[in-house]
Order: sequence, then structure tokens, then C-alpha cells
Amino acid sequence: MRLAIILILYLLGPWLIIWLYGRFKILSKVGTIVLAYALGIIMSLCGLVPAALPETDSIARSQELLQNLCVPMAIPLMLFSADFLSWTKSLKKTFTAFLCGVAAACLSVVIAFLLFKNQGIFELDKAAGLMVGFYSGGTPNVAALNMALQPSSETFLLVNTFEIFITFFLLAFLVGGGYKPIRRFLPYVPDTADSTASGPESPSESFEDYRGILSKRNLQGLLLPLGCSVAVAALAATISFLCVGPDYRVISIILIITTLSIALSFWKKLRQSPKMFEAGMYFILVFSIVVASRFQISNVTGQAGGLLAFIAVVLCLCFFLHMLFSKWCRVDADLFTISAVGLIFSPPFVPTVASLLKSRRCLISGIVVGLLGYASGTYLGILVYMLLQQF
Repeated sequence: MRLAIILILYLLGPWLIIWLYGRFKILSKVGTIVLAYALGIIMSLCGLVPAALPETDSIARSQELLQNLCVPMAIPLMLFSADFLSWTKSLKKTFTAFLCGVAAACLSVVIAFLLFKNQGIFELDKAAGLMVGFYSGGTPNVAALNMALQPSSETFLLVNTFEIFITFFLLAFLVGGGYKPIRRFLPYVPDTADSTASGPESPSESFEDYRGILSKRNLQGLLLPLGCSVAVAALAATISFLCVGPDYRVISIILIITTLSIALSFWKKLRQSPKMFEAGMYFILVFSIVVASRFQISNVTGQAGGLLAFIAVVLCLCFFLHMLFSKWCRVDADLFTISAVGLIFSPPFVPTVASLLKSRRCLISGIVVGLLGYASGTYLGILVYMLLQQF
């Protein structure tokens, strides 16, 4: 009975979150991922997900199964809709801003790791890999990296919690007018085409617009991408089991899935299927609830303070290195600001800041940078993690 209730909450919880997200404006500001973590933590703290009972083994197996299924399904669905070819051709300066951002993310994580490696922080190398994913696109990358690097549930949730807490202050700074001093440090190019506009259109046509997702038309339209996602995951698993040793099998599966998904995004018919991003987010929400529900506060040791400091240093270094690289590459202030938002906070946060900048150019550029981060963050996180193994 307990297992049935847990599975129902795992599978139907995202629909409750989606309903709350669309119904209450304040919750739409919080975001679906935070709500999913909150639901999972409540399940853990109220004792619904036990640490040690006779049925724990079956619960743990179910949790592992859901985590291992959700990530391979989510990655393709969230990448299939990306038009990478047109972006790299038409937005050269945006691509430069993206490269500055991912270079800053990787370098800041390496520097912070070297500063904190002797502080006794448990799984610091895995936390570092996760941070690369966070600051090069966000949650989809982190979900994939969690599967590839396999940190403990406590490490994963602490990194998520601290990252959300710390980056909140950066978002508040930018929304509160922090882009203005940035305009004094970097070149400022007013977007005259948008100077009379009230702001960019709602992002609902692109990100987390769940309206009508269960309509017959949209469900039929999702059959092709869902079938392709299953095929991609199956092919990746087959190639990995045939060609890769056990130590790197999970990592190789994630990398193959990402690569095949990017390749299939060039298929126009597939790329234009409706609600793929939202369908991918459903699997990410299931994954987030499962991970958060496995958190056991009794397992958290003295590493929390050191991990919080590590993440704070990573964010500060990442933001200022990104700004410095942008100055060297002559990226203008607003493009830097929106690319930082796209990478650190992910594309759904872009329209809020773009409306403050009063620039449709920035709206498009920020979304492009964030989606390019979705495509590359998994590779970069694994690469940095493997590099840190040498220290």
C-alpha cells in the first residue's frame, strides 16, 4: 500500500505541480522544479519514504527505475525542438557570448575545486561536475549528470538547494537594476528597434506552457517524439553495452543520447512537433520528486557549510569571469546579461530580464544561449569531472 501511494505521488505529482504553476501567479515565479523538490522533501520528512523498513528495498528499486527511465526520456524531448543550425548561422555575437559563458563556468568550477579540495567536502568532484551543468543550461543537464556521475542523494539535493538559494540573490540583483552598472562596464548598444516596445511577448509559446498538452491533437503530435526518444535511449544503451566497459557505461549512454538527440533535431518534421519541451519537463519533474524524496536529513554531515561556500565561490567567479571574457570579446552589456541569465538560470527566466532590458534581440539571444547550454552542458560537466579526477 505504501509503495502504491509513493508511485502515485511520483507519477501524478507533476500534474498537481503543473496545475498550481498555471493557477497561482506567485508559484509561477517560484518555478516547477522548486515545487517538485518541495513535494519530494515533504514526502521524505513526513516519513512516507522510509529509511529502513521491510518494504524499503522495493521502494528503492522503484526509485532507481524511475530515475533511470526519466532522464533518457527527458533529454531527447527537450533537445528535439532546438533549431541549432539557424542560430549558429544568424547569431554570431550570441554564439561568442555563449562560449564566454561556458568557458567561465568550467574555469570557475576548476578554480573553486582546487581551493576547497582539502576541506573534507564529501563528493566534491561530483558536486563540481553538477555545478558545470547548472551554469551551462540548468536542470536538464544536472539531471543527466546525476545519472552519469551518480552522486549520493544528499549531495545532489544539497547542491540543488544551495544553488537555488545563492542564485536567487543574483537574480534579485539583476531584476532590481543590476544590469545598469553592467552597462557602464561593458559596451552598451541600445536596441532602437525595440525602444518603443513594452517588452517581449510572453514566452508561453516556447517554455512551460502546459495548456492543452492533454488535448487529442497534442497527444497525437507527441507520438513521434516519444517514439524517437525511446528509440534513441534503446540505441544508446545497446551501443554502450556492446562497446564500452562497465566503468564508463552510464556516462557513455548519456553522451550518446545527447548526441543522437541533437542530430535528430535537424529533422524538421520532428522539430516542429508540439509540446515536446513540456513533455520533457514532465519527466524532469518526476525525476526531481524522486530525488528529493530520497533525501535523509540524518545523513547530512558537516559538509553542508563547506559545500555552500564552494557553490557561492563558483557563482561569483563564474559571473565575473564571464563579464571579463565578454569585455575581451567585445560582447555588449545587455547581451552579456541575458546570456548569463540563459546559462545560469535557464531559458524560462530569460523573458523576465529581457523585458527589463526592453529588447527583443536579447529575448531571442538569451533563449538561444540557454538552449545551446542544454546541448553542451552534459558533455562539459562530464569532461570537468574527469579532469578533476586527476587532482
